[in-house]
Amino acid sequence: MSPYYGVRRFGPYLGVIQVIDVGDACAYSTNGRTWRVRQQTASGRFRWGVTQVSGEDLGEVRIVNADNLVDALKRQPPVPFPIRDRFELWLLNRKTRKPLALLRTRYKALDMEQVTDPHWRPFLMTDTGFVSPTLAAQEKNHPRNGWPIPHRDQLESQVNVASRPMPAAQWFERHSDGSGTGRSGLRLQDDEEGRTLVAEEFPELLISEDWDNELQRGLVDDYHDWYAASLLAHQNLSTATRERLEKAACKRPKPLLAVYPLIPEILDRDAIDVALVSARLMNAS
Repeated sequence: MSPYYGVRRFGPYLGVIQVIDVGDACAYSTNGRTWRVRQQTASGRFRWGVTQVSGEDLGEVRIVNADNLVDALKRQPPVPFPIRDRFELWLLNRKTRKPLALLRTRYKALDMEQVTDPHWRPFLMTDTGFVSPTLAAQEKNHPRNGWPIPHRDQLESQVNVASRPMPAAQWFERHSDGSGTGRSGLRLQDDEEGRTLVAEEFPELLISEDWDNELQRGLVDDYHDWYAASLLAHQNLSTATRERLEKAACKRPKPLLAVYPLIPEILDRDAIDVALVSARLMNAS
């Protein structure tokens, strides 16, 4: 098995990370240029080693007791690596019992932990910048009484309420055709473990886009647009979805510049190049 692969980061969603895994040592990168190293200790635990390794200086890298990792770093193929986290934990819709929101993913079956907290979280607690154009327009036209509720909190409530009052979550093993076989989970019905869902029953991105009204659908679209740059690093996206995400990502150039090396396919090269130039100018100012 190749030591080079990508995984999506959750808890909440934090984009795609590149991994070089030689067993007793691993290197991780969020941009394909600089790497953080973890090594296995004598006790079997992993600890962070060298703070940062630059891809430009690999010829000079020396890591004690990690010759295999150094060799793998020097021989690495171009990024992005194939994404391999095919075990996915989905929060289930209360009514349809189908995947509603992606909670986390794992590369190996043995890493699928027991589900204890099925609550979906859209952002880190410190990330308060999300603004939904859909909600902003609604609030402008129909001002609400009292203290305004942050858009991130409205999104979090919308998704979690769709799974309550007794939220269920299930691990699925995704296959090459996009289908998924149900594994273990929390509050599953008798016939759900072992079931197979076709690809179309899984949301393409992070959350289901099937909602009762335009306001709810718009809020979910705005969330995906907010993370458009990171989502472009996902593989096997439909052409329509990638086109939509590219347009959204160009409106927020700085995140696009950060993840650009990890994007496997570009549809509108000219628009992306203009956005990257804009981001570099912003960083230089």
